[in-house]
Amino acid sequence: MNIINTDPKMKTKRIITDQKGAALVEFAVVLFLLVVLVFGAVEFGILYYNKQIITNASREGARAGIIAYGREAYYKTDGDIKEIVKNYCINHLITFSGSPDLVDEDITLVPGDRTDTASPPFEFGSSFTVAVTYNYGFLLPGFFGFGDVPISAATTMNRESST
Repeated sequence: MNIINTDPKMKTKRIITDQKGAALVEFAVVLFLLVVLVFGAVEFGILYYNKQIITNASREGARAGIIAYGREAYYKTDGDIKEIVKNYCINHLITFSGSPDLVDEDITLVPGDRTDTASPPFEFGSSFTVAVTYNYGFLLPGFFGFGDVPISAATTMNRESST
């Protein structure tokens, strides 16, 4: 610290010329904000990706529910459709807690005119809806102030023709 005294009659004036720690403090503040922005962008990017995966899983389930090639081996039961949706989610969702915990209650089937006992299990022109709900857990939930965020998607498809 340098003390400059220009006039003996004036009070001594102190001027701080040593600023070695100022850059470190500024860097710490900026680094914290940068880390928050980067982690926030990554978290919401993964959330958006998982939303697309849930949408695609509902599409796969709806497609499996309406498709038939004229052979009974291709007809899917409600249990088969739920397994297709679960397997798609398990293989594609990004989670930080291991495998996604999707249960049968998270998958809703609205059959329209579809029944598991008929062969084929639906009338042509009938609709079939698959709705999927998944609770996305953030990596740093307390830090961002969020708990689990439910994301859901529903797909309705119509059986158009027999070919």
